[in-house]
Amino acid sequence: MKVKLAIMIVTSMLILAFASFNWQIGTVLAIDAYNNDITHIEIWQYNGTSWNLKANFTSSGQSVRVVDGQAVKFIVGIKFSNALASSSSEAISFTRVYMNITDGGSIWNNKELNNTSCSLVGSFYYLKEQGIWNVTGYPQSGVTYSCTVLYQGYY
Repeated sequence: MKVKLAIMIVTSMLILAFASFNWQIGTVLAIDAYNNDITHIEIWQYNGTSWNLKANFTSSGQSVRVVDGQAVKFIVGIKFSNALASSSSEAISFTRVYMNITDGGSIWNNKELNNTSCSLVGSFYYLKEQGIWNVTGYPQSGVTYSCTVLYQGYY
């Protein structure tokens, strides 16, 4: 069975049943003078042997369908001005990304994602933050999930 993660991009596959994830992206900085921002959100799903990219979103209000009952990995890309950090380790310690997933109740409530990489390119540190939904309560067929991502920089 398939489930739908709502970020509003839908594949052309035949979907028998689905759950959806509706995405909203927010920032505490509200795109400040340094242009710190969320750059993208990747949705991956584990099929039992490998992770498969399901979607790569660069804006809010999109959706994607995924298979129910399987782990889902979220990778959130952010950029952080090098004017606010003198090293990758400072950039990592000065940024946080939280994710909420709800289905009417709370699946994740302000779950802090884990940093997996940080690199300096030009005047920005580009970081990736990851969370894996792989415990009981995997996405279920016929359920719509709403997701929000909150980025905090130099908090």
